[in-house]
Formats: sequence, structure tokens, C-alpha cells
Amino acid sequence: MKQENIVCGVVGGLLGLTGTSLSVNEIQAIVSMVCTILGFLIMVLIPRIVALVNKIKKAKEDGKITNEEVQDILTDGKEIVDKTSEFVEGITKKGEDKHGN
Repeated sequence: MKQENIVCGVVGGLLGLTGTSLSVNEIQAIVSMVCTILGFLIMVLIPRIVALVNKIKKAKEDGKITNEEVQDILTDGKEIVDKTSEFVEGITKKGEDKHGN
């Protein structure tokens, strides 16, 4: 799992770097935004979602899910949603700052 996280981080970082280096005019700024979002998905969300799915599978192995397992799964799910919300708010705020709104 650690190697998968490292690979995802490297690929995500490279996509973000590529997007940043391409942002010279408006069309390339859009490409940069897409690359940044893809990099975020690869680097942050996918490993967390995989870990969440693995927790769900592990919890279902014995045929019943305890309250502690449910709370752990819900906490991880909420963390994924919170990280995504923070990212989207950051992107939105940067866009508003650029356009003076």
C-alpha cells in the first residue's frame, strides 16, 4: 500500500507541476486547472478511497460490522469529503481573487 501511495503522489505531483508550467494564457490556465484537479484526485483522494474500501471489506469479513467499525468508516468518509471541500473552496477562492470578485 505504501508503494501505491508513493506512485500516486509522484504522478499527482507531476500532473500538478505540468499544469503549472503550462499556465501561460487563458487556454493553458484551463489546462493547468484540469491538471491540478487530476493531480489532487490521484494524490489525495484515490489512496484515501482505496483505504476506505479496504476498511469496509475488512469489516465485512466476519459477517457483521460493529459500531466501532461503522464509526471508523464514517470518520474516514467525512475526512475525504472535508478534504475535497477544502480543495474546491481553495480553487474557487483563487478564481475569485483573479477576477476581482
